[in-house]
Amino acid sequence: MSHAAGQRNSAPRNELNADRALVSLLRDVASERGMRVETLGDGWIIRITKDSGAQAVVRHIYGYGFDLNPAATHAIACDKAATAELLTRVGVACIPHQLFLHPSMARYVRHDGTWQQLLAAFDAWNHDVVVKENAGTGGRDVTRCTSVVELENAVYKLFAQTTALSLCPYNELTSEKRFVILQDCCLLAYEKVRTTVTGDGTSTVLELLAKHTRTGVVTRHALAGMLEQMDARQRALLLDVPSLGVHRLLNWRHNLGQGASVTLLDTDDAHTRAAQSVALAAARAINLQFGSVDIVTTATDTTPRVLEINAGVMMEFLARTLPNGNALARDVYAAAIDAMFAETALTPPHPTPAS
Repeated sequence: MSHAAGQRNSAPRNELNADRALVSLLRDVASERGMRVETLGDGWIIRITKDSGAQAVVRHIYGYGFDLNPAATHAIACDKAATAELLTRVGVACIPHQLFLHPSMARYVRHDGTWQQLLAAFDAWNHDVVVKENAGTGGRDVTRCTSVVELENAVYKLFAQTTALSLCPYNELTSEKRFVILQDCCLLAYEKVRTTVTGDGTSTVLELLAKHTRTGVVTRHALAGMLEQMDARQRALLLDVPSLGVHRLLNWRHNLGQGASVTLLDTDDAHTRAAQSVALAAARAINLQFGSVDIVTTATDTTPRVLEINAGVMMEFLARTLPNGNALARDVYAAAIDAMFAETALTPPHPTPAS
């Protein structure tokens, strides 16, 4: 399945693509600017038209990808291993990702098989790695492996649905910050905060999590995503009874669709500025015009490093959960629309057919 096709299912669970916050926000923004909006492909493709004198200027949004990034930039950002290799080449700190191809790809890309290199990487990264689809999003089918059997299971599962996966060392992350960038400017910065429960000495982790759901701390959608992606190790911990006052982290992933929440960042803070500097350098390295960059720090290294780059800007969770989230998302998308229709980006008129 292609990366693009996989993204058709990126709207929140049980929600149609046409009902995304993005669509309604763009309609408002376009209306203010005298533009026309048309949705195609069940709301996944958005066509925006601006009348400009004798010609109409048309721009498109596919999923969450705006008509701003070059095709090569978009492809690189959607490829975790390619992003890491390119950033390493130009000296931007990042989490390494190594590419592994399905055997069927040997006819196109020369390689001597996958298993020896997989095991070599597994050994080099101290038998603690993360396996993921190389073009995947949302934390789906991202598996931590600490044994060869777990590694085999994860690889077999992914190779049944994709021709490319990537491997990276597992890192105990202490923070993951996202920076939304438009043409070398940071429009928005926030941190993804993973869900924790605090023990009362009598309740299991699952019971404590259920209380969070009833009180609205964790949404049902986020809970479903979290439980769906839990591995056997995590599921076993649900039956633990934490002691009074003991905090228990529920998910090592920071994905918003799996229980994490959003905290807006103060861009005047020194740590945020340092992370933002790396994010902007990463965006420049791949010529990203509009997208987001995820920056992480770990328990053993406080140096800000790039985890991944996103060529699309999805703000559904932020728009629906923060008190001012809808306005923040609207401002970001409005700036992107203005950039798409900037004077320098106008499409030249169609040539007049020869008589």
